Amino acid sequence: MRSRKLKRQARFVAVGGVALALLVTGCAENTGNDGDGAQQHEQRSMDIMGTAEDSVGPATPVDGAVEGGTITFIQNADMAHLDPARSYTSTSMMVGNGLIYRALNGYREDGDGSRKVVGDLATDPGTDVNGDCTVWEYTLKEGLKYEDGSEITADHVAYGVSRSMAKKDGNLMYPEGAQFLQQWLDPEREYNGPYDDDPLAPGIAVDGNKITFSFDKPRCETPFAVAMPTTAPIPPDKDTKNDFDQAPFSSGPYKIESRIVSEKTVLVRNEHWDANSDPIRHAYPDSFEFEYGTQPEDITTRLVANASNDENLASFSLVHPDQLSAVTGDKASYEGRYLEGPQKYTSYLSINTNRVTDLKVRQALNHAFNRDRWIQVNGGEYAALPNTTLMGPTVPGYVDYDVYPFDVEKAKELLGGETVKIRYAHQDTAKGGEIATAMADEFAKAGIEIEAVPVDPLDWYGQIADPDNSFDIYWNGWGEDWPSGSTVFPPLYHSNSIAGETNYPFITEPELDARMDELMVSPEGFENIAEEWGKLGQEIMEKYAPSIPTDLSYGVWLTGSNIGGQYLQENISTIDITKLFVREP
Repeated sequence: MRSRKLKRQARFVAVGGVALALLVTGCAENTGNDGDGAQQHEQRSMDIMGTAEDSVGPATPVDGAVEGGTITFIQNADMAHLDPARSYTSTSMMVGNGLIYRALNGYREDGDGSRKVVGDLATDPGTDVNGDCTVWEYTLKEGLKYEDGSEITADHVAYGVSRSMAKKDGNLMYPEGAQFLQQWLDPEREYNGPYDDDPLAPGIAVDGNKITFSFDKPRCETPFAVAMPTTAPIPPDKDTKNDFDQAPFSSGPYKIESRIVSEKTVLVRNEHWDANSDPIRHAYPDSFEFEYGTQPEDITTRLVANASNDENLASFSLVHPDQLSAVTGDKASYEGRYLEGPQKYTSYLSINTNRVTDLKVRQALNHAFNRDRWIQVNGGEYAALPNTTLMGPTVPGYVDYDVYPFDVEKAKELLGGETVKIRYAHQDTAKGGEIATAMADEFAKAGIEIEAVPVDPLDWYGQIADPDNSFDIYWNGWGEDWPSGSTVFPPLYHSNSIAGETNYPFITEPELDARMDELMVSPEGFENIAEEWGKLGQEIMEKYAPSIPTDLSYGVWLTGSNIGGQYLQENISTIDITKLFVREP
């Protein structure tokens, strides 16, 4: 999952999207941190797979929660997509998966720091039929209903997955969403979707209330893959194709009452949603309103002021950089409505291996990188925490290492005392330029001459994903789609992920590809190979040095004073909208 740390990197350009926050990561209750200094990331345990018992609703009650009232979210931009086949940003997934529709599986977080993959529509996280991860079976719970009271069926789940693979003129109709499950079911991508092909995608079978996925290779992480929005049920007669993006048919606790794109969305209760079937969600407010078009700095200004008519306000947006120091320096003034925590998003300066072909130069760039200066210019510890690993501690199997500690003299030695010229791409904003200038000063100490190249932030990922780009180093961020190295390393460092995708260093190493391919289809189960992924990160740095790990993201949020239940949801990494309530409706 790409990090929209564009929000911070242009300190970071505030474009509403993917990156938001973790629970206060680790196994402590998410209370918001009233102490001095930012909290540190804690390594996640392997204890994440839930059971049938964990999959039973209702969700654990939120302390002090009451029903009623309306919560209004103010955002700079509208949600990218609400169609579950296209939903792949944190705000879209939190609103979509959290309020409007359900999936086969989901993540249960009870507010105590624990996180479990559980059955959402399904009775449990899945049955490995043959014990080799090639066939997975899911049984739907009884009595599940849509917003009109009609029954949710396994056929509708199968249709939703098949629909997400639909093509037009040879191209995916809904390319924006996750494609893990679809790729596993149809590796050659020959299926054209239910509109012009068979009603069911290859590998999918339905028998009554059971749905089965069959793969040609072991896919032990299927319980995570089916927790993505693409397994949301869709009745064929409710599929309005592209228009479904604006009015998805609800299987969750809320339904769309009205929507004006880029202006306002109103959600009200879905009276046919049954809390007793749902181990994940609450539905405390009577309604949610989402208003778009407020500038990021104005969002923070309104939340700080907490005027009487804004006490029911919330936002997925982080506290604005210009106000971050004032807010974090006076936490007591925001008691009960202040939330902070480490994020799952890892940031890097990717090194273009098509241009910087000398390993010693890439190693020198790593040694010459001053993380303390980077953190300082990016806003301090409440914006980012220093990091030296390719995979962050939120992923089970994390291995801590620092292959290239900050050492200017070592960098000079690797360069043989010569000056090296490097084209450093940065976002064309005041803050992006400030960061580039600071890094140029630091790299110069090792004999690395930086040419700063401004890039339009709205086309940032398009520019850096081009294998023919003219840059040597550039920022990118990443967050795992689920807690496994399989959603970190293959997207970032497999040669299959180069053409316009997410292998930003453009590294092509057959030995590395083969190792990742082996781990991705291991029949051992993710918990048994988790540390192998962590070790692989260290090997990548030692052998290839394709990236400079820079930091782990950190977030600070405010809400209005009449809102309770603030909690940082770990998997999607944002405020958990399903736990919020109005204190005095």
